[in-house]
Amino acid sequence: MDMYNTILALTDGSEPSNHALEHAAITAEKWGSKLSIITIVTPPPKIYTNVGGFSNDYNEDYEKAIMSYHLSVLEAAKNTIKEKHPDVKVTTQIKKGNTVQNILEASEAKDVDLVFIGGRGLSGLTGCFLGSVSNQIVNHCTKPIMVVK
Repeated sequence: MDMYNTILALTDGSEPSNHALEHAAITAEKWGSKLSIITIVTPPPKIYTNVGGFSNDYNEDYEKAIMSYHLSVLEAAKNTIKEKHPDVKVTTQIKKGNTVQNILEASEAKDVDLVFIGGRGLSGLTGCFLGSVSNQIVNHCTKPIMVVK
């Protein structure tokens, strides 16, 4: 029996998350584990959607742009892993909503045995994994976690 059936790695396209992803891939390769890469699309803060004349079209355009960005991040991550670690079975998933809640829910999947997360990630409106997010994950996740700097 493998020590780690599935490793969950979180990415937002930032350098720290890419570093965590590489460590996750090396670990998956060593243990013969599946690697599940996840990214979270966060909605724009309500304050930006209700002031300044932003229309529903703006919100839809924003969501399309941010979704497109995250899909490209996942595709690039998967391609990089496949190139460097061809024996690792990689799956991807994209979730919308609260970053911490989605990560915790994904980590609770029955087959997930280990979670990799970057210590810091993107900031600003498009940011997913801030230092405070990784801190919340460490404090609330029930699975083993590797925080990579």
